[in-house]
Amino acid sequence: MKSIIGIFMVALLLVCLALPGLVLADAEGSTASGSFKFALEDGEIRFLEFKASELGEGQAAGEMTFSDPVAIPVDNPDDPREKMSPGVLVRAKFDCMQTSKNTAIIGGEIFDSNVPNAIGLRVLLLIEDNGLDGARDRLSWGIYQQPATGWIPSDAELDDDKGAFLTWWATDAERRDDVGIPMPPNRVVQCKSFPLESYEFPQFKYGGGDLQVQESR
Repeated sequence: MKSIIGIFMVALLLVCLALPGLVLADAEGSTASGSFKFALEDGEIRFLEFKASELGEGQAAGEMTFSDPVAIPVDNPDDPREKMSPGVLVRAKFDCMQTSKNTAIIGGEIFDSNVPNAIGLRVLLLIEDNGLDGARDRLSWGIYQQPATGWIPSDAELDDDKGAFLTWWATDAERRDDVGIPMPPNRVVQCKSFPLESYEFPQFKYGGGDLQVQESR
């Protein structure tokens, strides 16, 4: 009986020692955060504050607040002459993230803004961490429309046409190592929607703060 109890206690101890390691392993995803003020050629100060953590498989959690005091929102895109007063504030929740060394692409959806039409739009934030000197850090951003919904293409001559709902994997038949991509492609703008080389960093007249990217190991 004593030997059984002894074996049980040893096993319990090993489990207790292993659990913290498992918890830490789950928490070792890449992270990005920052509080940054910058000015473009017009000299006006923009402000960005964000925090994001990678959850695995490209997903992420976190939020971003961005303000631009001189941007002039267009409340009605069909009539750009109807302009509102300058100043845009947006807040977004992150849901995707990609990191590579000192660079992170983070994306999500705007959930709060002083411009009602901006709510629901997608946002991508590109961060480049260049050390402790915040003036050397760089960032870029973009705001994108959600894909149109409500219209389903169909063959008018076929009552049971299901073509619009078909899904498949597109692969290179000449390469056995090609994992392929799902088709039709997801039209929602995500962190993998554009290659890193396609982004451009605007030139700052002034930049101050700190952008931090910590890639998981």
